[in-house]
Amino acid sequence: MGDTQFVNVSIPESLSDIKLSKYKRFLMMANEENGDEQALYHFCGLSPIVQEGMKKKDRDYIRNKIGIVLNEKPSLVKIFKHKGVEYGFHPKLEDISMGEYIDLEEYLKDPYKNAEKVLGVLYRPVTSKLYGRHLIENYDPDKHNGLGFQDLGADIFLGCLLFFYRLEISLLITFLRSSQKETETNQHLINKLSSQESGVGMGQLTRLLEGISSSLKK
Repeated sequence: MGDTQFVNVSIPESLSDIKLSKYKRFLMMANEENGDEQALYHFCGLSPIVQEGMKKKDRDYIRNKIGIVLNEKPSLVKIFKHKGVEYGFHPKLEDISMGEYIDLEEYLKDPYKNAEKVLGVLYRPVTSKLYGRHLIENYDPDKHNGLGFQDLGADIFLGCLLFFYRLEISLLITFLRSSQKETETNQHLINKLSSQESGVGMGQLTRLLEGISSSLKK
């Protein structure tokens, strides 16, 4: 029987302790069968061989700690410092330029693969701050490409992504409610469209989205 091997393990306590690059590699390599193994490997540096030699209770403890971290729902980070530069989240999304919109829409088709690029569009160097508000540099796709953001904590990207999911769901709920109201007040449209697949279905979809939105806010 071999000698007992002691291994120092650093367990992340929050998503901010996990680099975005490691989080992306974990997503690329993990599946239902090897998820726990990949989490311990990417986030704690424990190779599969080392994991095989660990006591089950120790491995389960680390796995549970990481599970709590990965289930976090981080808030939107509006300002952060990276390599001596202060970056701010886009202060007025309603005034987003066509160039920003086109690039962001393309990157969000595969948000995890393009995580740094998404952040490059939405977070740019702060040019001024006043009364709790800030302005950022004008968008330049060649300059604001997210290079270097792979070293950021995963919480910044995931908080940004959750923000967009919440925003999109809220807008869709508003649209569906408006559509329902119009349907209920227009008798001709009710006679034409109202059925178990239209009015009732729309209400069910609205409630479903409200439930999702509520869970995301927790």
